[in-house]
Amino acid sequence: MILFFDTETTGLKPGRIIQLSYIMIDGKETVGKNFYFAVEYIDPSATAVHGLTVEKLAELSGGNTFSCSADEIYDDFKKADLIVAHNSRFDISFMIAEFSYLDRRFIYSEDLDTMRFFTPIIALPRQNHPGLKYPKLSEACEFFDIYPYDICRKGEEIFGERNISSHDARYDTVALILCFEEGRKKIKKLEEIALKYLQN
Repeated sequence: MILFFDTETTGLKPGRIIQLSYIMIDGKETVGKNFYFAVEYIDPSATAVHGLTVEKLAELSGGNTFSCSADEIYDDFKKADLIVAHNSRFDISFMIAEFSYLDRRFIYSEDLDTMRFFTPIIALPRQNHPGLKYPKLSEACEFFDIYPYDICRKGEEIFGERNISSHDARYDTVALILCFEEGRKKIKKLEEIALKYLQN
């Protein structure tokens, strides 16, 4: 089973996760889950990106914190054969932090970072420096001809919600899975990865 995921957070350094979305695919079934978590503080620079505030999260989460869903999240990630994220080091660092606050260890089998995987494939030059830049998720979507309409339509299918936009963890998780699926058609190594983990 492959689990694709994205987080929205209180800031750049592991503080807290305020939204976690993930999609699980086992070859037969696709399941999407989305969680909002109540927190006491969000860095203003983070709110400027994702638009989530302490007050808004209190309503969206129903007052629930990460600990309220920790068992379910732990079980889903542990049973995944592969977890996939765009800039996975960032998201995984927050997952590790959240479980450490609960005196638990975040467990997963293997991870694939699409940001690094797609870097030599999309081949965007760095400005004023040699080498290639890491592509943003939006740049990966552009490379694979994936448009906001495609993401919103797929988001409605998986999460039952059409009115989602970028920097909503659901939107970015759907964008990620569409990039992965389009990549399978063009990149042999990615198809091999998909077949390996979807056969289980």
